[in-house]
Amino acid sequence: MHDESTLTLGDFRGRGPATKATDTVTATGLTVLWHPEPERAGDRLWFSARETRVSRHEGVFTDARGQTTGPLRDPFVSRTPIVFDDSEGGIRVSGRYVADGTPIAGAQHFDEASITAGVVLELGPRVALMLHRPPLSSRSDAGRGLVGDSLAMRRLRAEIARSGPARAAVLIRGETGAGKELVARAIHDASPRAAGPYQAVNVAAVPPSVAASAFFGHVRGAFSGAAQSQPGYFGASDGGTLFLDEIGDLPREIQPMLLRALESGEVQPVGAHGTHRVDVRIIAATDARLEDAVEAGRFSRALVHRLSGVEVHVPPLRDRRDDIGRLLVHGVRLALRRTAPGQGPDPIADGDWWWLDAITVARLSRYRWPGNVRELMNIARQIVLGARGSEPIPAHELPAVQRILKLPRASSTTHAAATRIAPDVSPSLRGELTEARVLEVLERARWSIPVAAREMGIAKSTLYRFVERHQLVRKQEAITDDEIREAWAACSGNRRALIDRLRISSRSLTYRLNRLDPPLE
Repeated sequence: MHDESTLTLGDFRGRGPATKATDTVTATGLTVLWHPEPERAGDRLWFSARETRVSRHEGVFTDARGQTTGPLRDPFVSRTPIVFDDSEGGIRVSGRYVADGTPIAGAQHFDEASITAGVVLELGPRVALMLHRPPLSSRSDAGRGLVGDSLAMRRLRAEIARSGPARAAVLIRGETGAGKELVARAIHDASPRAAGPYQAVNVAAVPPSVAASAFFGHVRGAFSGAAQSQPGYFGASDGGTLFLDEIGDLPREIQPMLLRALESGEVQPVGAHGTHRVDVRIIAATDARLEDAVEAGRFSRALVHRLSGVEVHVPPLRDRRDDIGRLLVHGVRLALRRTAPGQGPDPIADGDWWWLDAITVARLSRYRWPGNVRELMNIARQIVLGARGSEPIPAHELPAVQRILKLPRASSTTHAAATRIAPDVSPSLRGELTEARVLEVLERARWSIPVAAREMGIAKSTLYRFVERHQLVRKQEAITDDEIREAWAACSGNRRALIDRLRISSRSLTYRLNRLDPPLE
């Protein structure tokens, strides 16, 4: 046994080489994607022995500050451990769990490529983990306005730290929705210009007819309607940073003017007889290949070279899937504050996140997110709107979420390898329809038949028919108002306790509570 307080780098299994860019070391381990205590999303456990056991009471996780948060401690996680064995060419995982959507009862071998890609594990309906190679150390200094602590985010923060103090222009490349504007602001905040002005401009929204005036300003009387002189974006950003988003859409006639301003530090307002100096650092961003625009004659090659004095690459969300849990919690928090600031019961404060479950988060973690973080934040808003409605809707039943859940999961040769089952794997959980087994899963799923069906890998209709035929669950209309009031008093209004006592789903409970007359206090 290792004493956790005396572990060194050599104690960890599967340790990767330090990268030149960030001096980051990775080790095989687990990251919490979802937990009934949402603050635990992002907690990590690194494998420090040949065999690692994770159960309700086994396995010590650590949060982003490096503080121990202990085992999973969720009553719906089995006391029987999942065993992770460091084997030749990968990790052998034994126990009952779901791996990338496939129920497993036995052992499965994940090769090196699968672990590098990341394998999503479900330990019941309320806990989802990722088996992968996370950065070995915790980072209390993670931030710069960016959420997540994946290896890709470590590298991005290192690029921001390097580019911040530089004087050269910065070109940020990345897919749409990846967070390029947040990165631009972080670079400004990391620069000696942090106390100066910061101005963000969407180049695509500037009409070509007024672009010269908008960028470089104009003097009074320069054209019809120019009643006053205006400094333009450059003048307003003097001493600070000007962020030009969607730089690939910059009008062709403005490109020589921008190049001249970058090379000389001087601008000439429309209608002015001379130039004047400005001290402005340019940060530009694009999701397009400027090189293709150059070849097509739409963009100046010289301007591309001048803008890319420093290049920063923002990773797509599919390359930082271990951040999805933390990002989702962050997005839900933001949406809750915007939709109901200081009003009504706050799921952040009371921990009542019944409308979001680990099975849904696990499937979201396997999605490729073509819209990246922006798309995920939109899903978070949809989830909150559904939960805050007059008839709250669980996340997995929202149309926006269902569209994602029905899409094929992330596919690649490495990810596909994660679903290969070793020869000694026991039969999957599919088809195990016994009363005892169904009741066990329903209890873990908190009496939600759709959630239980997903865990068992069977159709909802199949489970509905089985439950009705064997009368395993009471229909919500069979529960009287008086019984609900009595249970409410006995449980002191605790929703979780009410669900367990009445043995109905959270959605059914909400439906009945909203229809009580008079309503409960």
